[in-house]
Amino acid sequence: MTTQTPNRLPPAVRAGVSFGFMARRGYYASTEARAQVERMAALGVRDVALMVSVMQETWHSTRLYQDFEFTPSDQEITDIVRQFHERGIRVMLKPMVECLDGSWRGRINFPDGDQLIQGREIALWPVWFESLRRSVVHYARLAARTDCEIYCLGCELLGAENPCNNEHWRAVVAAAREAYPVSAGLLCYDAMPETLLASGGPPAWLRDLDAVCVSYYSPAADKPGASVPEMVKKLRSTVPPFRAASAALGGLPIIFGEAGCRSVHGGAITPGEYRNTGLYAPGEQANYLDAMCSVFQYEAWWGGFYWWKWDEQQSRPQYATDPAGDTGFTLAGKPAADVLRRWNSIVPTTSLAALLARPAMCHRPA
Repeated sequence: MTTQTPNRLPPAVRAGVSFGFMARRGYYASTEARAQVERMAALGVRDVALMVSVMQETWHSTRLYQDFEFTPSDQEITDIVRQFHERGIRVMLKPMVECLDGSWRGRINFPDGDQLIQGREIALWPVWFESLRRSVVHYARLAARTDCEIYCLGCELLGAENPCNNEHWRAVVAAAREAYPVSAGLLCYDAMPETLLASGGPPAWLRDLDAVCVSYYSPAADKPGASVPEMVKKLRSTVPPFRAASAALGGLPIIFGEAGCRSVHGGAITPGEYRNTGLYAPGEQANYLDAMCSVFQYEAWWGGFYWWKWDEQQSRPQYATDPAGDTGFTLAGKPAADVLRRWNSIVPTTSLAALLARPAMCHRPA
């Protein structure tokens, strides 16, 4: 494969949203999905992470595939990317591996060699990574064809992020870069915090990317109802580890590929918690978003965030227990939407010209 130098452009700070997590086949072609794009544009959203579910049967299966129920078709992806671009919204295409047995993708794992019968070695990781490579290349080509500004080749595959798989990852990244060249846009991967911030340093293969994404759900409060200044004070301690990780990766930009907090009483105490019930408290969600942006806005390595999330595609009855409002992660119609609009109007944009100075492509926003 041809070796290409990764982009080293200053990161364009993003204040975007995640859209379509677990969206079923056909959803992106629906009237509802089209209406959501218009709502994002009306709010001033400039960036979106567009999700695509790629399936495997169980957490220990070795084959990934497109599913006729869970995986959006390439055509509907193409069409909705075009609509985003027509509205001036940049797109990160983000395929997400999901397990039909309900296991979280981070649980995907296989036995080490010392767990096998002596003399009988079955190399399971190489088989799985080869299937992942084929999937990654398919969507890399789709991202290039549709002029997606960023291609995120995977997300939160914690078990696979083990350093022993460095060479497997390097092969996957090289294949992705071949299909989604430097001229197409930024190539990244959404790592787990424990991988990016490991005491021994981030995995070496992350250096082959243009940027690294990470899921950010850091606690911002010790009690319900915390103010923005209180949350800022607590979140400041999370800055140095990420700054050090970027430096260890040669100044690689870090984007919060997921960042969120529910609009629930005490939501900022455990921002990533999705299972509990509670009273509607939209101010906590809005304060969390405001505090996070306030803390990281001047960090040169920070590439921004994609809020988790714009829409809810899963059944979450625990979010509907308070008649006052939905207590989930979505922000449309809540105070956090106004915070997002404000930050989209003031985030630094001086590096956008460099990012978008590539040759014009048919669907790229002006």
